[in-house]
Amino acid sequence: MNNEKIQQLRSDIPYIHDKIYVDNASVAPIPIRVQLASEQYNKIFSENLREYRAASLPYFDKGRALAAKLVGSTPQSIAYVQNTAHGLSLVALGVDWLPGDNIVVCADEFPSNYLCWVQLTDMGVEVRQVTSTGGRIEPSQVRAVTDSRTRVVAVSHVQFYSGFRVDVAAFGEICTAAGALLVVDGTQSTGAIKLDVGASGVDVLVASAHKWMMGPRGIGFASFSDRALNSITPRIVGWLSVNDPFAFNRKLDFLPDARRFEPGTANGSGILGLAERLAQIDELGIDWIEERILSLSDLLREQALSKGLQPVYQFDDKFRSGINILKKPGVPTSELHSTLTANGIYASVRNEAVRVSPHYYNTSDEIEQIIAVMSGS
Repeated sequence: MNNEKIQQLRSDIPYIHDKIYVDNASVAPIPIRVQLASEQYNKIFSENLREYRAASLPYFDKGRALAAKLVGSTPQSIAYVQNTAHGLSLVALGVDWLPGDNIVVCADEFPSNYLCWVQLTDMGVEVRQVTSTGGRIEPSQVRAVTDSRTRVVAVSHVQFYSGFRVDVAAFGEICTAAGALLVVDGTQSTGAIKLDVGASGVDVLVASAHKWMMGPRGIGFASFSDRALNSITPRIVGWLSVNDPFAFNRKLDFLPDARRFEPGTANGSGILGLAERLAQIDELGIDWIEERILSLSDLLREQALSKGLQPVYQFDDKFRSGINILKKPGVPTSELHSTLTANGIYASVRNEAVRVSPHYYNTSDEIEQIIAVMSGS
């Protein structure tokens, strides 16, 4: 894709017109087309109040289909969720736990993929924590603590504190052998890094839209395997969780697909915005997006090393992502971060270092400016 096309894409993202924004691992700016799609829902609601459900249903279906295409799932396996914490908690509360069961999770996980599991100790569930080494989580570590009582292995596809991309397929093999569910937090990868849940053995993938997907806040999706649908019971239940809801029956007759996890009135604005963003991802192609992000990250690290900056983690190609953690020897991270902000460059601080997370809309000139400011501070 040439520079002219990149500029066209940038023109649709107003927030970045007067700044360098490389904090997509925190929250990403949304394109105008996504904003307009979200606003379209309220227009439907205000102009077609009595028919709004029928009028908005095609957009809901479009979003499910595109989400499924992006992650190698099926539309019937997709449920809309409020956020990652919501989606993961559906799983944590829905497994039929027995005292003595265990869940395996990384000790350094983002809290949304940690706290929902820790609460299970009150039910007699053992939480087995795997400690990362050098920012990495290896399959051998998980295999060592997995046994016949392991019900779930929970992991982020990309680790927020290091940028390490785990070998999801290897985790899937471990879970299949143990009869455990593999639950993946995809919020730091979905929309940026390709993942096929079917081919990788993922039972549940949960992702929020507001990071790498560049979608609205307060919306995301979860993909459930057939095994997960058969073994996870909805514990947040409403009238839309069941068949024939307008019969207003009081029978717990769950829908046959993932919509059973959507209990009531949906975040229509969020869903329409997400559906439009998924359409744009599909147009651009996830392979191109991933290649672009990794190329910019490569340039960032190369430039950093040439200017005396220190990438905290260096991973082989298959384990890389769009998250880059940088330090400058002898300069406090807080000072480095403040200097970036003062120069209109927006990143974040994680793991006592500056986290730089570029997306496809960033340019090589911006990467060079970032390194120039950091090396000159």
